[in-house]
Amino acid sequence: MLRQMLILFGLGIAMWAVATLFFVLFGDWLLVAVGEPQFGASLFLLEALTVLVLIGVALIVRLKLFPAPGSATRFGYVGALTGLALDTFVLLNRDSVFRSFDEGQHHAFTIWMTLAYAFCLLVPAVVDRLVRTKREPVRAESEPADDESVEPLV
Repeated sequence: MLRQMLILFGLGIAMWAVATLFFVLFGDWLLVAVGEPQFGASLFLLEALTVLVLIGVALIVRLKLFPAPGSATRFGYVGALTGLALDTFVLLNRDSVFRSFDEGQHHAFTIWMTLAYAFCLLVPAVVDRLVRTKREPVRAESEPADDESVEPLV
């Protein structure tokens, strides 16, 4: 369990780092100030991309890394906790992290971030609920097991 939590914590840090680097590199072109007419479309496309990435990572966590039920939901909680803690410091130092942003782009980033963390809690839980696990068929007590030999009546 400790190993799983450390891996999920590391995955949360990696996702936070990729998202922050994405906005440091491309945020000046992608983020539109809140009052602009293109703000809604820009926010929708960014959130759609966020949901697709979350679905992919949640499926990898659930199907490949930890196939136990509830692992994707646990990833969502740990990732949101990690990212929110780190983004607190990013927002406190926003002028030095996002140097090319104006005030409207800072607001747009904060709105995106708020919705992204809501999706970070919801999407992995939905993925975890939709992924089915293989269950052993229930055997009646009167039926013989496969490994027991049954002799035919002659």
